[in-house]
Amino acid sequence: MESRPSLPLDVLIHILSQLPPSPRRGCDDPIYAFVGFLEASTLLREAATVSLLWEPHYRARYTHYDEQAEARRLSMTNGDWRLLYVARRQLDGVALRNLDEIVRRRSGQLEHARSIFELSFDIWDVMQTEAEQPVPVLFRGANENHAEQTQHIAPNASTRRYWARSIMESISRSYAIDLWTRSERGDDSVSFVESFSALSCFLGKSPKEMSEIFLPLINRCRSYLLGRDCVLDPDDPKYDLVELCIGVCSFMRSEGFDAVDPENFHLLQNILPHAYLTSNKKTIPISLVHVFVAIARALGVHASPVDFPARVLVHVSTPDPLIDDFYVDVYGSSIKPILTLREDITALLMQHGIPPQSMVQYTSPCAGPSMLLRTSRNILSSVHGDHRSSGSLAQTSLYIAFCIYLLLTSREQFAARVTLYVGLLDCVTVIPKTLVPLFPERSGARETLEDKCRTTIERHRAMTTVKLRSSPENASVSYFVGMVFRHRTRKYVCCIHGWDNTCKKDENWIKEMNIDSLPRGRNQPFYLCFSQDGLERYVSEDNVEPKIATTGMVTEIISSTHNFPIYFSDVVAMSGDRVKLVPSPEVLHSYPEDEVAARQWLTAHFSG
Repeated sequence: MESRPSLPLDVLIHILSQLPPSPRRGCDDPIYAFVGFLEASTLLREAATVSLLWEPHYRARYTHYDEQAEARRLSMTNGDWRLLYVARRQLDGVALRNLDEIVRRRSGQLEHARSIFELSFDIWDVMQTEAEQPVPVLFRGANENHAEQTQHIAPNASTRRYWARSIMESISRSYAIDLWTRSERGDDSVSFVESFSALSCFLGKSPKEMSEIFLPLINRCRSYLLGRDCVLDPDDPKYDLVELCIGVCSFMRSEGFDAVDPENFHLLQNILPHAYLTSNKKTIPISLVHVFVAIARALGVHASPVDFPARVLVHVSTPDPLIDDFYVDVYGSSIKPILTLREDITALLMQHGIPPQSMVQYTSPCAGPSMLLRTSRNILSSVHGDHRSSGSLAQTSLYIAFCIYLLLTSREQFAARVTLYVGLLDCVTVIPKTLVPLFPERSGARETLEDKCRTTIERHRAMTTVKLRSSPENASVSYFVGMVFRHRTRKYVCCIHGWDNTCKKDENWIKEMNIDSLPRGRNQPFYLCFSQDGLERYVSEDNVEPKIATTGMVTEIISSTHNFPIYFSDVVAMSGDRVKLVPSPEVLHSYPEDEVAARQWLTAHFSG
């Protein structure tokens, strides 16, 4: 057979250059065309190895990276985009294999999580892909699309998403702690805007994601000002710094950034940058100052926050030494945006009872640490006043506040407060890798943090034991993982996620809970449970009143339990409003015979 003539090399290169880059993994990924070329003829392979063809695909897929690791890769590959792409895909593979093992079983789980964490932002993009996979409807958050079709949901999607998000949170929290430490030590390269934006890193937002929220906002502000003939060039004779700052305030109000209504003042979303930059734009003074300073600095204005009593102001330095600096009240900008030192500021300080000799500290520009401490105080105030935010958001906010107190003050007692809010994953990543090394050996803070990590890890490893119902010592266990029940005396509804054949709590707990007064005392099975109020319970079998699970029961438990997807990966509808919880792979591995027990119980108790 006569072979067909090949296309010229430059034509083949042009064809490959037309493939649109895609940040997603999958069978439609255009990179497979490159792979096909590489595995074909010499000519096709030569076309597919052209470095510049790979650059748009690399940049589309890999928007995050660890700076030091990226510098090493660039050096090792001589900047070849194809080799860079291959190196990152190999890291993706490492991360995904470790994630598979985390989902599969508890044994070795922490080691696999640590392996992913240590790759830092190099694996952020692939973890984000996992974190954005569709999950069953009942596992979707309030802001997710509940009408989305479910036929393409991957097995154990909710469990995979939970672990991917948790690892991302640990990576970004570690970044925030490092950034705040540098700022506290006087690193001038860390700006107020950057350090304040890092508050959202504790909720899994990357620093790049936060900076990208600001970019379009700054560009819109520039267009807004130019559209109103505001001069932005400081060398222009018509440049008016005061009018420029008034214009920025006006722009912010046009975008919805304004003073919060009194009834919403204590919402925690007012404190978290990713929230008030997108949804909660009517917010508190310090948050509006953060937005103003970010925009103003991008426009070349030397603006800084001021730790003023009552509400934070902005100090603006004027380039002309003959013209006084001034202050911007962003929160009150609709009434009087510009305040002068001689007239307004002095009078306000005197109203607050601050003597002249103390006024300098309340009028001077300040850096990130002062504002972080102030926002930590806001968090403590808001947690008690916000009754609408979720319990998990309150817990994370307190984690932020006490981490800041611990980092930016010399009071080691805050270490104990930090440990109240540290989860399992942070005990093997953030705390030992980032926080503990900041304190001297045998210091109180270090020992407190290390003890928390040690006891949490020991507790987790104790749960890796496989429990068989068929073992003689477990013969008395009547119920199973996934059962929903009502507490006989206290009436709250729970679901079981683990069990012990006898009470495993210490003597103090047994006495406090009066366990020995129960019909079977401490020598009966006890069940680890999630309750409707989001608390973990340890309930005796005497107090279990089994129920057929309904959508309403399960929805309430899921919505109040942050780590529910660790233990259950799906909810299967039966008939009517009745459902069955599907244990995650790690729970099935730890309780391999409970699924049979569940089927037998449902068969015996459920008809229709």
